[in-house]
Amino acid sequence: MRNRAWRDLGVASAIGLAVAPIGARAGEAVTFAIPSGPFKAAATAFALQARVSIDLSAAQGCGPSSGFRGRADLDTALKALLRGAGCEARLISPRVYKIVPKALAAVATPPAPTLREEGESPARLSELVIVATRRLALADRLAYSVSALDQRAAAARGVRDAADLALAVPSMTMTNLGPGRDKVILRGLSDGPLTGQTQSMVGIYLDDVRLTYNAPDPDLLMVDIGQVEVLRGPQGALYGAGSLGGVLQLRTHRPDLDAFDAGASLSASTTRGGEAGGLASAMINVPMLNGRAGVRLVGYAERQGGYIDDLGRGRPDINDTRRNGVRVSARVKLADDWTAETGVTSQWINSKDTQYADRGVGTYARRNRIAEPHDNDFLEVHVGAQGGFLGQDAKLTLAAVRHDLSSRYDASAAPPVSVPLGAAVAFDDDNHVGAVVAEASLASRPAGRIQWQVGAFLARTRQGRDGQVILVDATAAPPLAAETRRDVLGEAALFGEAIGDVGHGWSVTLGGRLFATRSEASSLAASAGASALFRDAQSYVGFAPKIVVSFAPNPSTLVYVQAAEGYRSGGFNTAVIPTQVFDTVGGEPQRRYDGDELWSYEAGTKRSWLEGRLRLRAAVFLASWKDIQSDQLLPSGLPYTANLGDGRNIGLEFEGSYARDGLRLDANFLLNHPELESVNAAFPGRKDLGLAGAPKGSASLAASYERTVGRGWRMGLDLRGAYVGRSRLSFDGVTAPSMGGYATTRVAGRLWSDRLSLDLALDNLFDSAGDTFAYGNPFTLRLSRQATPQRPRTISLEVRARY
Repeated sequence: MRNRAWRDLGVASAIGLAVAPIGARAGEAVTFAIPSGPFKAAATAFALQARVSIDLSAAQGCGPSSGFRGRADLDTALKALLRGAGCEARLISPRVYKIVPKALAAVATPPAPTLREEGESPARLSELVIVATRRLALADRLAYSVSALDQRAAAARGVRDAADLALAVPSMTMTNLGPGRDKVILRGLSDGPLTGQTQSMVGIYLDDVRLTYNAPDPDLLMVDIGQVEVLRGPQGALYGAGSLGGVLQLRTHRPDLDAFDAGASLSASTTRGGEAGGLASAMINVPMLNGRAGVRLVGYAERQGGYIDDLGRGRPDINDTRRNGVRVSARVKLADDWTAETGVTSQWINSKDTQYADRGVGTYARRNRIAEPHDNDFLEVHVGAQGGFLGQDAKLTLAAVRHDLSSRYDASAAPPVSVPLGAAVAFDDDNHVGAVVAEASLASRPAGRIQWQVGAFLARTRQGRDGQVILVDATAAPPLAAETRRDVLGEAALFGEAIGDVGHGWSVTLGGRLFATRSEASSLAASAGASALFRDAQSYVGFAPKIVVSFAPNPSTLVYVQAAEGYRSGGFNTAVIPTQVFDTVGGEPQRRYDGDELWSYEAGTKRSWLEGRLRLRAAVFLASWKDIQSDQLLPSGLPYTANLGDGRNIGLEFEGSYARDGLRLDANFLLNHPELESVNAAFPGRKDLGLAGAPKGSASLAASYERTVGRGWRMGLDLRGAYVGRSRLSFDGVTAPSMGGYATTRVAGRLWSDRLSLDLALDNLFDSAGDTFAYGNPFTLRLSRQATPQRPRTISLEVRARY
């Protein structure tokens, strides 16, 4: 009985948090299409379509439901589902129902809590979330380390992009080269700060579409994002290569087919000693075809004011950045239980210059000969359909992704080739990635003792990378050195997972991914009359397993252990300079680098007390990493990829929350020991430096309070602080500067109603200038003390309006 209670609560509760910012209100009409069948399946369909939560932990005796089709308010539809089932529904908090047998309903119980005013959250912490496991689940009933922030929580904590998110969730850090140039690091699993040929450590997804291969995080601005989910630990079984550290999933609001909606926001900010900034965004949702279709359009334009001075060129505030984007999505009902969706997401980032400083020159200053601009253009297009097939849930997705990046570095101080004395030299790096991805999956509906899903995945990625060393003042002269490189990667996989209820509160999950990859590389390099042509290919076939055992003695407690594997394929090194020598015996750089794999072993617990107001989550883990791939720098400053050796990380992570009467407290921390266990003899690494870019500790604290201040109006205050421990920039024993050891702070106040809100925030309250990233230019890294200081104290004011 205990097992059924937690299982029913886990698989039959659902919300529309990732579908709409606010669920349906009592009395509001909603169009329902709920087929007849087992009551659990009917109740889950009701929760998804009404965007409310259903607790079925006490509904074991409910009979089958006759279903309901048509447009009605929530109470009418729920009564129709319950007719003849022998159960009744209780409203236990806003948008949360509990189903109980009629025999229990007759027992005297305290009255249900009074509904609060619109916009007010219930006192208890919501545990009903949709997480990045490719199926609906409750975070507290899921045997993984996962964190989720909905739109409201993200706004309260000032989360606008991945860099902000890293300060709000446990075990997540970011490099800080600049917008659109960063890498996500989860659980201290870092292969170094550079982004080159190695595949990403963390899978970045937008609505289940993979956005990256070996490019940096596209840094999508989180406007009209319904929920952000971070799944920590290797996810090779369900997500494949490039998820050794975990998965970051962004879930947008899907078009609402029933109601018109629109909103806009405008903000302005000022940075001490820097330029002003701001953000304008708008959203409109239009239902069509009498509730059978809907279109949602989102657009935004942001400016981040600069604060770094270039004394060499006599220019202040050089690192001004613009980020503009648009997202269009459409949804159509094809049948009662089938829908089709399509969408386009595009974003453009233009940075006038990089944001690092030279500590020998000043905290927020450096001396360069030329500017170092960066452009990052991203485009994603997808079509898909989902619905019932053979009594189960089917989903089909076809997507295309285009990611164009271009960067310039000042190589004047240490050019990689011979140049005239005193010449201004630049290295231009242009990277163009295009991918086509197709995926099909079939998952069981939440009614049986065994929940399962199976799927197939196909992807083809083409990458063009062009590097040039040029004389800046000689525009008509040919490049001093140039390389044209082209890569093609094909991937195919079959994946599956089954969760079995073995009784008495015990559950076992078995999953795996059978994959095959083939990579092809070609390169043509030329310099000073010399040239070098290279072409080769390699293939990998493998299997990535996963096993999880969990025990739930009661609905508020979960204990689990798991083992999972992640992997990345190998590749080839080439160079801009044709005379570069590649070793084939045992030295570095090697022409070919091997794939790496990581096994993670984890034990964790999740517990709630005080009717869900207090929630604690903790996990201990051990990661064993073989043949670590890492992008490194040659003495010339140009990149290559090496297998560094073997490493591991052992750690403890904790996450806790408490909420009562408008007050909410959050805390999280990570303590870990990332290290190299054995070092490739040909690579000048040091075992005592740990894993590059991975701090041994991080923590954050947050407190918020909300209360009603008038009819239809509420106010809130949010305080947040985070600490990132010290780490080393690289594995190289020669160039391994220290960084980190800094704290961030934020104070924000908010006044809002259903239609209007006003937010005032102060970031970096104490105007700290900690070194977030000891890197900016590969050609001067050995010549100067590079540092990326925190953005100085910034004040921002935002106004939001909703139709």
